[in-house]
Amino acid sequence: MEFHEFPSEREENTPKNYEHSPLDIIPNSSNSIMPIDPFLLSFKNITYYVKVGPKSRLPCRGNKIVSPEKNNRKILLDDISGEAREGEIMAILGASGSGKSTLLDALANRIDKNSLKGSVTLNGEALESGFLKVISAYVMQDDLLFPMLTVEETLMFSADFRLPRSLSKEKKKARVQALIDQLGLRNAAKTIIGDEGHRGVSGGERRRVSIGIDIIHDPILLFLDEPTSGLDSTSAYKVVKVLQRIAQSGSIVIMSIHQPSSRILDLLDHLILLSHGQIVYNGSPTNLPCFFDGFGHPFPEKGNPAEVALDFIRELEDTPSEVQKLVEFNQSWQALMNLDNDSNYKPSVALRDAINRSIARGKLVTGVIATTDLNLTPSLVPSFANPFWGVS
Repeated sequence: MEFHEFPSEREENTPKNYEHSPLDIIPNSSNSIMPIDPFLLSFKNITYYVKVGPKSRLPCRGNKIVSPEKNNRKILLDDISGEAREGEIMAILGASGSGKSTLLDALANRIDKNSLKGSVTLNGEALESGFLKVISAYVMQDDLLFPMLTVEETLMFSADFRLPRSLSKEKKKARVQALIDQLGLRNAAKTIIGDEGHRGVSGGERRRVSIGIDIIHDPILLFLDEPTSGLDSTSAYKVVKVLQRIAQSGSIVIMSIHQPSSRILDLLDHLILLSHGQIVYNGSPTNLPCFFDGFGHPFPEKGNPAEVALDFIRELEDTPSEVQKLVEFNQSWQALMNLDNDSNYKPSVALRDAINRSIARGKLVTGVIATTDLNLTPSLVPSFANPFWGVS
C-alpha cells in the first residue's frame, strides 16, 4: 500500500487535537489491510410511507369536492434492515420506483424523522443531524458545476468553501492535489468543466469532479445517488473504481445504481435489491446465483448476474404474491446465512474513539469534531467558511 502524505507542519494557532495529515491511499490488492475495528452503519426496521387519496374534483353539476382519505397510505420503504461497513461499497439496486433513492435519503437523514420509522446508527450510536453533516457527504445524481472553471479551480473553490478557516491555504492546496490524484484527474486538472457551448472534460471526468467537491472534507460516510447514470460502461467503471479506492481509504460508501455491468458488479461488496420498497435480496454479489437457485430460478452459466436478477424480479412484480414469496425467502436465507458469518459483529470501540483513530491515520479533515460531545449543538460545530455548515 502506497501512502502520499501531506506536509505535517502545524500552524501556531491550530490546536494539537486538530492536527490532520490527509492521506491519498492507493490500494494494492497484494497487501491491502482492513482496519481492526471498522466503522459500521446499521439500519433497522426502516419504514416510510406517505398519505395518498383520490384527486379532488371541482364542484360541477352537483359533484362534491372529494377529500383524501386519512387512512389511505402508500408504503415506500417496508421494514428494511441491513449493515454497511468501512472499506466496502454497498449498492442499492431495483427497478424505477422500487425505493432506491428513498432508502438512500433515509440513511443520509434527508427525510423528515416524523415520517420515518426505524433507527440508523454508526458503531451502535445514534447520529444527530449536525454531527452527521460533518462526517458525511451526499453526491446528487445531477452535476451542478461552474462550466468556465477548471477541474483544479473547482476543487479549490470547494476547499475554500468547506474546509475550516484555520486550515492554511497551502494545506488546502495540498488536499486538492491529493484529491486530483485519487480521482484520476491529473491529466484534466487544467481543463475547464465546459457546457453545451464550450468543450470541456468528459462525462466520466465531470462525474468524478462532482464526487470530489463533496468529499473534499474526507468524509467517513459517502452517499451517492446513481453516480453512473448517463455514463458509458468504461466511464461508469472508472467512477466506481474511484469509489472503491475511497472506501478502502477508510469510508463507508453507499450508492444507488440502476443496472451495473459485470465489471462494476465485481467491484461491489454488498447488494440490496428492492422491489416496491421491500428487500428481496441482501448480501454479497457472489451469492446471487446461489440465492436464486435456492428460490427455484437457476441462473444461466453466462451473463450478468445483476441483470438476470433484476429481470426476474420485474417479472415477479406483475404478481405481488410472488414478490412476497421472494421477500420471505430472503428472510429465511438471511437467518440461515447469519449462522455461519459474523453478522452479529459489533464494534468494540466507541464512536468517538473510532473517529480519533480515523483521524490519527489521516482521515477526516474536520478532526476537531472528535473532541466534542456527539450530541452537537451549533455552538460546538467547528467554524467553517460556509456559515450554514454543521447547522441542523
